[in-house]
Amino acid sequence: MSTGNTSLGKMLALLDAFNEECHVWTVEALAARFGYTQPSTYRYVRELCRSGLLVRMPNGDYVIGARVVELDALISRSDPLTEICMPMLESISKLLGCHALLSNVYGQHLINVAHVAGNEAVDLKFVRGRRLPWFRGATSNAILAFLPRKRVRKLFEDHYEGEKSKENWKKELAGLNQISACGFSLSDGGLQPGVVGIGAPVVVRSEVMGSISLVFSQKHGSLIDQSAVGKFLIKESTKYFDSFDGVDPIHRS
Repeated sequence: MSTGNTSLGKMLALLDAFNEECHVWTVEALAARFGYTQPSTYRYVRELCRSGLLVRMPNGDYVIGARVVELDALISRSDPLTEICMPMLESISKLLGCHALLSNVYGQHLINVAHVAGNEAVDLKFVRGRRLPWFRGATSNAILAFLPRKRVRKLFEDHYEGEKSKENWKKELAGLNQISACGFSLSDGGLQPGVVGIGAPVVVRSEVMGSISLVFSQKHGSLIDQSAVGKFLIKESTKYFDSFDGVDPIHRS
């Protein structure tokens, strides 16, 4: 979450502390985590509780509040990008038997916001609501390849999981240039062992907003022409987004 240094920004930044690894916090722990004074942290937490974004437990701990659930339901019903993508995700998933996902970029975060399950029993680790890592897998690379290089460099410095060396930067950049040239990304086990992913970016008024990903088991993925499926994904995306004002996927003939 990009927040800035205002009081409002500092308050909203507290929400970034809540994740699957650590979903319960005390005020003291939050103050130490962000370097805030305890009085300020108490004030921020109190306002977040008033808005329903946090809730205080009987023992004094704080967890995510029910207002987040309401907002999640609202996104599912009202987000225009999700609305236009769902019929396409359902159609492709039914046709190819794969899992189909829409992932959106929020600041420096990448999150799966829609997921249509395929007919394979694949235990996907990154389903709807999960934050995805950058520079791993078809989903993120389909986005990175079409972002301005200055922004990609910033994401590399902040989120690259390996050594942030000059050699690794050049290697990642070369791979992204290849993806940019063909219009879609391929991944075999890059995000999750035993899983093959094919991704294409979604661009809204020249801004990369997210990507559409098709996910197969490794066995299924080895039996298909992955490049042909990538081109098919771009073609189908174009067909669906042509009816949506202002939203177009990257298209390569």
